[in-house]
Amino acid sequence: MSLHIMIESIRNDIAFLKKRATPVVWVTAATAFNNLLAFVVNVVAARMLGAEGYGVFALAFAVATLVGLLGDLGFNLSMVRLFNKYQSEPEKQSMLLGVALGVKGMLFLLLAVALWPLSKLLALRLVADYTSNWLMATALLTGGLLFLWTYLQSYLQAYRAFKWLTTCIIIYSGLRLVGLPIAYIYFPRDPLAWLVTTYTAPVLVLALFGVAPKGYKAISSLLKQPDARSAMLKELLKYSKWVALSGIAYTSMPYVVRFILATRASVEDVGIFSAGMAFTAAFSTLNTAVRAVLFPQVTALEGREAIERYIGRLVRMAPYYAGFAVLGIVGLGALQWAVLGEEYRLALPVFLVTSSAFATVVFLSLGTMLVHTMMRPEAEAYIELIRLCLVTLGSILVAPSGAIGVAVVLALFMVGGTLAKLLMVRRWINELPR
Repeated sequence: MSLHIMIESIRNDIAFLKKRATPVVWVTAATAFNNLLAFVVNVVAARMLGAEGYGVFALAFAVATLVGLLGDLGFNLSMVRLFNKYQSEPEKQSMLLGVALGVKGMLFLLLAVALWPLSKLLALRLVADYTSNWLMATALLTGGLLFLWTYLQSYLQAYRAFKWLTTCIIIYSGLRLVGLPIAYIYFPRDPLAWLVTTYTAPVLVLALFGVAPKGYKAISSLLKQPDARSAMLKELLKYSKWVALSGIAYTSMPYVVRFILATRASVEDVGIFSAGMAFTAAFSTLNTAVRAVLFPQVTALEGREAIERYIGRLVRMAPYYAGFAVLGIVGLGALQWAVLGEEYRLALPVFLVTSSAFATVVFLSLGTMLVHTMMRPEAEAYIELIRLCLVTLGSILVAPSGAIGVAVVLALFMVGGTLAKLLMVRRWINELPR
């Protein structure tokens, strides 16, 4: 009997994987190419700009990323979760998408108004240089465009239009591929040119030609139902405030570390840390792709039995993932040693420490997604805020020792916080009725 159950379990796992393999492969391949291109951009920029120039570029990119994250307001993930909630009510789904886009549009306009004074403040505080105003202004603009680009991604995830999502990612990658040689040939020592050609211009094209058609449909639905707008906005904000807190806290940690290094150590240390993290980011490829496909499906799970089947599949996949992660870390470490040169030798320990932590977090996060299945985002938000505070305090203490110290602090709390979330999810599952 036990053998029969084991065989049946294997068959179910194979069927589960087959059903989801195709969209995962599409999105993974496109995301892998895009992240590989981002990796190449960072490596070439690091070599061309030098540690100090690359540190300035990394700070500008950190500003763009954090602005995009703040402008998200937690809406992107919340859109997908609430979209699933209203599976049988397409009018409410359209209303939800329209409200989210309307708020993002207003935030973009506010950012545009405050662009120049904010850029002056950032240039002086982070780089201590008036000449970096244009760089920081461009970084802020890029961040505004990023939260429109992520809206498009979430829109396609909500409808599970993974072929279109793959196409958009490929277009984004292609535009960056065109921009790379322009920066390399004509502006090899200019951080601003590297930012514009490889990030700002590509995301601008996607925001204009990707969001506009989808946005027109969503906003039209919004205008037709004025009485329902406030109720939908209230529900979206009620859920997304927790998602925003946890998302901002989680994603901002590596960038907060860069800012601390810039003020407590040196811009060169920022460059070394960023070079190590550029290779660690390879583990975000699979994470981004798998979550893009699985999140809409995992959050739609109902009942303890379905959730436990999902957890069981993750447990059985763990040894295979561990082998893949070890091979990836060894291979990427060797590649980093070979391509970055003597100036970035100190980046290798940063990579080894952070990649081990992030590889662990990527897999454990497949289980912590169940926080949203159970619609308990506030618990995750509290953990992420505590983790951000601990990373910040720890980094301030060790930053004078350089990039390696803050890498260790970041790695310890990344893994620790994710384990805390997983234990919390396990307790909730045990409390569910059978």
